[in-house]
Amino acid sequence: MNTNTTITAIATPIGTGGIGVIRLSGKNALKIAQSIFTPFNNLKIEHKKAVFGTVNFENCSDNCLLLYFKAPHSFTGEDVVELQMHGGVFLLNETVKALIKNGATMAEPGEFSKRAVINGKMDITQAEALIDMINAQSSAEIKVASSQMRGELKQKLMQISNSLLNQIATIEVALDYPEHEEAQTQLNLENELPLILEEIYKLINTQNLGAQIKNGVNVALAGIPNVGKSSLLNALLGYDRAIVTNIEGTTRDTLCESYNFNGVRFNVTDTAGIRESNDEVEKQGVMRAISSQKEADIVLFIIDNNSKNSTIQQKNNTILQNLITNCSNYITVLNKLDIENNDKIKHDIAISAKNKTNINELKQLIFDRTIDKQTLSEVNIITNQRHSELLNKAAECLSQAIVDLTNYSLDCVAVLVKQAFELIGQITGETTSEDIINTIFSKFCLGK
Repeated sequence: MNTNTTITAIATPIGTGGIGVIRLSGKNALKIAQSIFTPFNNLKIEHKKAVFGTVNFENCSDNCLLLYFKAPHSFTGEDVVELQMHGGVFLLNETVKALIKNGATMAEPGEFSKRAVINGKMDITQAEALIDMINAQSSAEIKVASSQMRGELKQKLMQISNSLLNQIATIEVALDYPEHEEAQTQLNLENELPLILEEIYKLINTQNLGAQIKNGVNVALAGIPNVGKSSLLNALLGYDRAIVTNIEGTTRDTLCESYNFNGVRFNVTDTAGIRESNDEVEKQGVMRAISSQKEADIVLFIIDNNSKNSTIQQKNNTILQNLITNCSNYITVLNKLDIENNDKIKHDIAISAKNKTNINELKQLIFDRTIDKQTLSEVNIITNQRHSELLNKAAECLSQAIVDLTNYSLDCVAVLVKQAFELIGQITGETTSEDIINTIFSKFCLGK
């Protein structure tokens, strides 16, 4: 990447809005901005001070607020200028064209953040946390992303990396002076490598929760037709999303929507009623229902409190019973509590989707059955798939190194410890190749 150029891009979402922000970064950022910007009353443009003025170019003119950040005290570590204007699509695009005409270059996706990494303003984990913060759909996602942006994950990884580096140095000394150091190094490695591996596993053990925080907990609704699955979806969401009728088979396809509870996002899938059918469309709906339930983190099996017949139908429904038998995590929900029934039907929780009775209690039960609350309180939770894969590979290398201590020479162990060190470094960017870095930043939005 040519960091000698001055880049520019619209930093706010494309579309009409009250305010639009255009960002420039590079050694000529202020000069290029001043080519179209004139401050009111000849105000002096200074570092970290906002100046009000106008932008003028060709047939366009607008009031504008200019913010200037002098290197290295900026987001990218370079001179940065932000122009805050009215948020018209045409106006912002024309302003960018004018800046490019006066010497700026159009930024690539994520190039501002990439320059911040190159200039040492943050590491790769902090840059990746930025995009997680932008895409966050729950407070749990924001909490994790904020922690990583503060550098807490980087700090933990650097502790692991430094510990590995110390062991590598110890091994190198022992290889140079085997008659004096080898026995002591062997003992030291037997004590230290398991401790380092334990720290890596602490991070690995958060990855399942991390995936739930980032992607949401998948909840599937299941049951025979007309037990109130769609009504329950609407009750969980707090608004009418699914069509509800008394006609069996109204829901024929899967419908997925999300709600937030205790800071975590839950993705609820309403499915077709499970039953044998000669209707080809309904058959497809049942197949999709079964697929959704197999992929869910938890399944809510809905029972109708309205009549004995529905309970008997459910017990005689072999498809549904097979699903329940093979389901590792489910809640039996007795619905239509608003209808009186003296029959005792076995269930985990009774609700009325129609009257919203015990809906919050059901949400709490779903939360308790899916979320590891102890892990949720951890400072560092792994939500990034790239981080997860590299940590698992590092753990494999270190585990093998511990086994090899008793079977092979120290130089073989050194290779594995160095591999673990390299893998941890790829997470923070210390040992990451340029191709991987380019791939990471290509996923960023333009202007960030």
